[in-house]
Amino acid sequence: MQKPLYLHSDKRPPPQKTGSFAMHAKVLVAIALLAGCSVANAAVEWNSLSSAQQTVLLPMQKNWASLPSARQDKLALGAARWTAMTPQQRTEAQQRLQFWKTLTPQQQAATLAKRNDYRKMSPAQRLQLQKTQQSYELLPSSEQGALRKQFEQLQQQVPQSALSPASGLPSIGGAGLPPVTATPINVLPVH
Repeated sequence: MQKPLYLHSDKRPPPQKTGSFAMHAKVLVAIALLAGCSVANAAVEWNSLSSAQQTVLLPMQKNWASLPSARQDKLALGAARWTAMTPQQRTEAQQRLQFWKTLTPQQQAATLAKRNDYRKMSPAQRLQLQKTQQSYELLPSSEQGALRKQFEQLQQQVPQSALSPASGLPSIGGAGLPPVTATPINVLPVH
């Protein structure tokens, strides 16, 4: 006698006891992975963007379909972030971008390396760095200048490898760059 399929019934078959849970879990994981892969590689259709995103990305519309999907994803996320910003935040972002454009390629590379160093820090190290920066910003400008000069002199005496995150000391600062703020990645453009 054939077993019923239970496709359109409220009745459920009794659970199988021989590893069916593990098998179902493996199938679900495989489906999730495949679905994730297909979503990650799927292009973002122009029409799937919100009207606000389309407005922000209007200069890209002509070439949108030819952009790699990863680039489309980044642009769509950036446009969504932009539309969620207040006018003040947009102004600040534009100023950071203008500042970024004034940096030499070497300064940009150094800034990116410092951002990566910051991201590698533990939360406790980040908090300590933020507190130190906030204390620095509260100092009179004459004391800030003296500390900056002292720091630059120390940087010339100590090899850069000694200032890496592995040593516990962040490699921040640098000639020609502004002081690091409480969130040092604010200098970087959104990609």
